Amino acid sequence: MKLLVLGATGATGRLVVDQALAAGHTVRALVRSPRKLDARPGLEVVAGQATDAGDVTQAMTGVGAVVSTLGATGGTVITDATRAVISGATTTGVTRFVELSSFAVLRERLSAPAKLMSSTAMGAMVKDKAAAEDALRASDLDYTLVHAVRLTNGPATGVTEQLPESATLRMADTISRADVAAWMLTALNDTTTSRRSVVIAG
Repeated sequence: MKLLVLGATGATGRLVVDQALAAGHTVRALVRSPRKLDARPGLEVVAGQATDAGDVTQAMTGVGAVVSTLGATGGTVITDATRAVISGATTTGVTRFVELSSFAVLRERLSAPAKLMSSTAMGAMVKDKAAAEDALRASDLDYTLVHAVRLTNGPATGVTEQLPESATLRMADTISRADVAAWMLTALNDTTTSRRSVVIAG
């Protein structure tokens, strides 16, 4: 499959690109600074803004699905990028979208320490991601929202657990970025995750 990856120069996005190429996918990466990604077979790097509907629509043309690992500490980057993908789907017909979110958005499921930490250190990001999720749920896209617990830079373990809706989410819960990348790629063809929000942990 040909994939469009948003956030491809980030810590998790780079792993998505690496693993997608290793799995035989071709990848188009829409990035602000193309020089940050090394050219290699199967990778097409396109300069543009993930928050610009025109750039995103052009980048979506001819791909089978979109994967986003965009992160931001403030502003409306995630919301704007999500709306750009929704807009691009109308023109291109590309509807499969797997987006990385955060467990911190699910405030009603957080433990007391996690809720305090997320409100103080992650408040702006949570607001942005929550607005993006609302826009996605109101769309017609075939989306999967991936609520990863606290991310680490450890190696892939090959063990990823989908947490039940009854699970309390704690700061001690972790998952490696490598495992998140692998799970997101697997979700592309997993119809059980269609139009669902899924919490994953290692």
